[in-house]
Amino acid sequence: MATAAAAQPEVFVRKASGLVRVMSPYSAFIYNILTMGIIFPWTYLWAPATLPGGQLVWGILLAMVIEIPIAIVYVFLSTALPRSGGDYVFQSRVFGGTTAFTVVMSGYVIWILQWVALSGWLLSYLGFSPLFLGLGATTGNAALTAVGLWFAGSTGIVITSILNAFLAMLLLVSGFKNYVRFQYVMFYGILFAFVVMLVVLFSASPATAIPAVDRFAAAIGGGNNFYATAKVAAEGAGYDLNPPFSLLSTILIAPIAWTSLQWATYSAQQNGEIKSARSFQSQMFIIVGSLIATGILLALLAVALQKAVGTDFLYVAGSGYWGTAEATVNGVYLWPNIIAVAISGSPIIVLIIGIGYILNSFQIVNNCYIGMTRVMVAMSLDRLLPEWVSRVNERFHTPVNAHLAYFLASIPVILVYNLWGPWVGLTLGVTFACGYVFVITCLAGALLPYRAKDIYEASPGAQYKLGNIPWVTILGIVGFIVGTAFVLMFMLYPQLGLTSTLAYVVVFGVIAVSLIWYFLAKGAQKSRGIDVDFAFKEIPPE
Repeated sequence: MATAAAAQPEVFVRKASGLVRVMSPYSAFIYNILTMGIIFPWTYLWAPATLPGGQLVWGILLAMVIEIPIAIVYVFLSTALPRSGGDYVFQSRVFGGTTAFTVVMSGYVIWILQWVALSGWLLSYLGFSPLFLGLGATTGNAALTAVGLWFAGSTGIVITSILNAFLAMLLLVSGFKNYVRFQYVMFYGILFAFVVMLVVLFSASPATAIPAVDRFAAAIGGGNNFYATAKVAAEGAGYDLNPPFSLLSTILIAPIAWTSLQWATYSAQQNGEIKSARSFQSQMFIIVGSLIATGILLALLAVALQKAVGTDFLYVAGSGYWGTAEATVNGVYLWPNIIAVAISGSPIIVLIIGIGYILNSFQIVNNCYIGMTRVMVAMSLDRLLPEWVSRVNERFHTPVNAHLAYFLASIPVILVYNLWGPWVGLTLGVTFACGYVFVITCLAGALLPYRAKDIYEASPGAQYKLGNIPWVTILGIVGFIVGTAFVLMFMLYPQLGLTSTLAYVVVFGVIAVSLIWYFLAKGAQKSRGIDVDFAFKEIPPE
């Protein structure tokens, strides 16, 4: 009997994850702000053209308010289970492996490969391209303009995207502490660029901004009288440039803004590397604090844009995003930073804004790697991914194999995103897919006091109750309901881009692949005499 007991396999691959706590709460707060991305532009172009009459500012603030209960649920869960792996750990300890692996592998690990592609697109199209176009326009240098147009083309975007992903991998495998140090540089550079952009926009008005955009367009080969031509083309394409207020359109802006604000909880994926991760106060600052800060900044940008160029201009710019060629400058969309660059006419301001967007774009691919490799490590420790995935380098304390695997997996996604037109229509698929992860995690939070009672009662959040009902249960139910409403909007409203046959095939195909993967992995472990269900009854190794 003793020999048999000694031969019994360990529940986990090993007794320690190998990760170390090198990120302070302030660093994690910054990390979430950068992950939410104050540069993400879709709300400002996607929404006006497809949701006429919607109010950008109120749609953004609505998304922030709706995200608050979801964010607080993550605070409860993070302090109860301060381990790397975030949503996968939360869900698996409440629901077990079938739900957790299927939901998180499909909605996170696979779909966030699209964000790796998007980060490269952002870096090339919103970072380098406006930088060189702006410098070309302000200095009269045609060679710089040509470079800017190259970065806006598919070849430039693909090459930039792959290099972006590769350089991020090199930084992260050198040690997470190196990323944390560089993150301060990125944050303050981005914040400075954002403030400069706000100053430029708030200092302008349609009377000064539109002629400036016309001059910018002419300087980079977009022809004369750009805005007048674009306006006529947009109206000819059927866009109403002066629609009445629409409550439904304003509400539907919120799911698009959720593309940014849903990531307030993303630091939970590396809880095992955050100092004081078990502190309720620290997690409130990290998660809820970053959400409110970013929501206010994004709303400020919406106010600044409307002040600078007027509502009509935003509808015209949005029509360019949706196919009105005359409303683009040589195929370049009128993103907020392009507008600010055009208005400023200053090479120094162009450089500041360009560097800020480049830094934030580069940070995005880093957070894709950081979050997903930690989820992969957690899955591997539970024996649902190969053991080599969870190996952590003893010198650098980073999961090198997981980083390499994720980089290689991202390359075909980068290619299909930039070279196959229909795939771009799935851009907000990431928001939808990650949205259902957040929704199920909210439900896990609601049920934590009942399905994982020991873990909940030992957590700092156990003291917070409304009568006899735990606050995590109340907020988890609220978050589940409002999050589900957002997720369903993506599947029901064509304005959000996920009602095509391709979208349905991809979304449900990825879920099916993940479910099959789980049962194959579980069966393989069972054949070795290991029941992976036992892992879900314990707290993962630190």
